[in-house]
Amino acid sequence: MAEFVRASGPLRGQALHRLALACAATMARLHERGMAGLRLSQDSVALGAHGQVFIGWLPSAAGYEGAVADDVRAWADLVVFAATGVRDGDPAALPPTLRVAVAQCRRPDHRSRPRAADVLRVLLGQSVATAMASVDDLLAC
Repeated sequence: MAEFVRASGPLRGQALHRLALACAATMARLHERGMAGLRLSQDSVALGAHGQVFIGWLPSAAGYEGAVADDVRAWADLVVFAATGVRDGDPAALPPTLRVAVAQCRRPDHRSRPRAADVLRVLLGQSVATAMASVDDLLAC
């Protein structure tokens, strides 16, 4: 992806949303299967000629919960890079839904970051409040 962004410029609109959604969906599926420590970055994600997103990962040896939080942080950094072309770019370049999701995923306290499934819910059109409430509802059962 880094090479693509350098050559073609930052992603916008549907292309950016498709990338964010595909990476969040893959991350959520892997987390659901107990795999974390994906090390998402602009160097581990490739874009296909027809908009496909391919992710290569190397699971880390870190504790699962910490690795999950690190994965969502890495996802947020990846989305910002895709939108700005800069590793530590300004999230203000993101559309509102992505900006909110990225801000939550970049929280300093890793325990307050959303799960990948929650990020996916937001990207699929649910509000942040609904996504977070659904987690609370699941835990209350």
